[in-house]
Amino acid sequence: MIFTNSIIALILALAPATLFAAPTKTEDSLSNLLAKRLLPAEAVKALENGPCDMSFAAMPTAPTPLPAPAIGLTLSHVAIGRGTQNYTCASASATETPKAVGAVAQLFNASCSAVRAPGVLADVTALALKYPVPNHDFAKHMLSGHHEFTDKGVPLFLLETPIVKYGYVQAKLNATSKAPDTASKGPNDLGSVAWLKLNATEGDYKEVYRLNTAGGVAPKTCEGVTGGFTVEYAAEYWFWK
Repeated sequence: MIFTNSIIALILALAPATLFAAPTKTEDSLSNLLAKRLLPAEAVKALENGPCDMSFAAMPTAPTPLPAPAIGLTLSHVAIGRGTQNYTCASASATETPKAVGAVAQLFNASCSAVRAPGVLADVTALALKYPVPNHDFAKHMLSGHHEFTDKGVPLFLLETPIVKYGYVQAKLNATSKAPDTASKGPNDLGSVAWLKLNATEGDYKEVYRLNTAGGVAPKTCEGVTGGFTVEYAAEYWFWK
């Protein structure tokens, strides 16, 4: 398999050891793993190159296909989200169901990877889930921004860092599709959250897709759990404007 510079850079930022060696029993954080590596010149060059021709990127197709982007929209940005799906339980009863209360994730630039190595990109979310969210300087170079929910429960994507300013978008749910059976089972072995299409309510983008999800599914009941808890996840986010 041929790895382009952009996908090498992304994997180095998110999941280097899982690609090149089996995980050890005591897994370092991604930050420590990156700190032990000499950064290849080609990876640095990939970071410096900037834009790619996004018209050549093709979104993965959901098992039950999501609605296509609206006519006239163009793909502007692709990111890997790595963080947590957040839930809460009112009581520890086996008859209580966990309530979803949003998500928090760091967003890492995957635009060039989506163009040049889509087959490899499809595996990155599962790889990223094996390690803590990175905060090494190299990972920060790949950072596009972050994802959270507002106080009103609205999904927010802020694609801004001290290095880049790609804009922002708040959005609402348009459609869902169950993750494929082959998706990652996640850290709790319960599967992966659904693929989504979101429509913008304000901001610089019109539509957002959450695809190739890994992890993030809550237990079916609240038995033994009271209050808030999180489940690790990763996903691709595709931004259209």
